[in-house]
Amino acid sequence: MDYESLDYNRYRWNRMLLTGFWAILIISLFLEGLYLTITEMPAGSFIPKFIVKPTILQLTALLFAETALKVLKGKYQDYILILTSALLAYILVYIHDSVNFLLLALFMPVIVSIFYFQPRKLVFALGNTLLSVYVMYLANEFMHREISLVGLTTITVMFSAFSLVAWGIIMRGRELMSNLKSYYESNQQLLVKTIWMDKMVKTDALTDLYNHMTFHEYFEKLIEQHEQHNLPLQLALIDIDNFKQINDTYGHRAGDSVLREVAEMIRSKANSNDFVARYGGEEFAMLFTDKSKADALSVVEQIRQKISEKPHDALGGKPVTVSIGFGEYTLGDGKERFFTQVDTALYKAKSSGKNKTVVAIESLESQLA
Repeated sequence: MDYESLDYNRYRWNRMLLTGFWAILIISLFLEGLYLTITEMPAGSFIPKFIVKPTILQLTALLFAETALKVLKGKYQDYILILTSALLAYILVYIHDSVNFLLLALFMPVIVSIFYFQPRKLVFALGNTLLSVYVMYLANEFMHREISLVGLTTITVMFSAFSLVAWGIIMRGRELMSNLKSYYESNQQLLVKTIWMDKMVKTDALTDLYNHMTFHEYFEKLIEQHEQHNLPLQLALIDIDNFKQINDTYGHRAGDSVLREVAEMIRSKANSNDFVARYGGEEFAMLFTDKSKADALSVVEQIRQKISEKPHDALGGKPVTVSIGFGEYTLGDGKERFFTQVDTALYKAKSSGKNKTVVAIESLESQLA
């Protein structure tokens, strides 16, 4: 799972909760203003007791929470939000001690704790709720007089029972989260396996280049694009000279080492829009899709030169050479004809001395002459 994302979501949810607490302050101010219009209490007594005092106390609690949210990290933010909800509920209930049903507001920390799906935070929230009830009972003369010990016990039992429901919700949420995590991880493993299998099907195991089948799939698509949009397209067929002799003299392991090193040298000259494949045996294919003919031919020559200068440890420090057939696609040629032209150029390069590049159109002109 992405833990940075989880931390971000924690902050986002805490920010939403704190915004909700600010909304509670605004709503309470609005309701107090409405009540002021109908109460028989003089405004000089009502405003300080029911508007000014609770507003200052709630503002203090909210500013404390805002500061803590910026300064503290991780789980500590959660506990601060639960504590803030307990303070806000306590202030509302204490100021309006004569409104019995407001006592239920003290359950707000437990409701807030459900957001976190962690039992220990539920226990912390319930502790805040019960502490608020007992402090209210001891500190508020009206409640101490109106609520008997039996009533206090009943309230304690009710809050505890409601907290058991909250605990059930949290456990159910944790179970769903666990199932979601398992589903996510299994899907992720399946995706990795699919990508790996797709890579195995499309690439050559020895050189890690694309294989023969993938080359032809890609080649056909590029031909279609060229026919539709007249995009540049060049093909180079690269064949290691005297490779059978290398295998016979130094062994197949040495031959495999040469193949890997030659493949890496070809790949090092390719950019993100070029396509390199092991066409078969000691032969490689390279497609260029974003270059002029001159630029592509220049890259091909750089590859040939680089390979001819590279000593191979498996061959006792000797280099190998390659012969290359090169051609540019012409509108209407078609895949088979174009490939045959380049393959013919490769054959001419090998039969006329090796370690050279022959351009397909020059090869065709020489055949026609």
